[in-house]
Amino acid sequence: MDIVQSTLSEFAKRHWILGGIGASLLWFVAGEKSKHNIGPLWRGVGVVILLVVCGWAIAEQEWLGLIGGIVVLCIEVYWIVRAHQEMDAKT
Repeated sequence: MDIVQSTLSEFAKRHWILGGIGASLLWFVAGEKSKHNIGPLWRGVGVVILLVVCGWAIAEQEWLGLIGGIVVLCIEVYWIVRAHQEMDAKT
C-alpha cells in the first residue's frame, strides 16, 4: 500500500499543472451545462483555479505549464465573453 501511495504522491508532484487545468475545466464545463443561474459562478471558479495554477507555475518556474494554463485561460475567457454576447443579443 505504501508503494501505491508514494507512486501517486510522486505523480501528483510532477503533474500538478495537469490536475489544476483538469479541475478548472471540470468547473467550467459544469457551469456551461448548468441549467440554473449559477452557471456563471461555476465558470468563474474555473477561471480562478487557472489563475492560481498560473501563479503557482510562475513561482515554481514551470514555464511550459504556465503556457498551457494561459492557453486554457484564454479559451475559457473567450467562451465567457461569447456567452455574454449571446445573452445580450437575445435581449
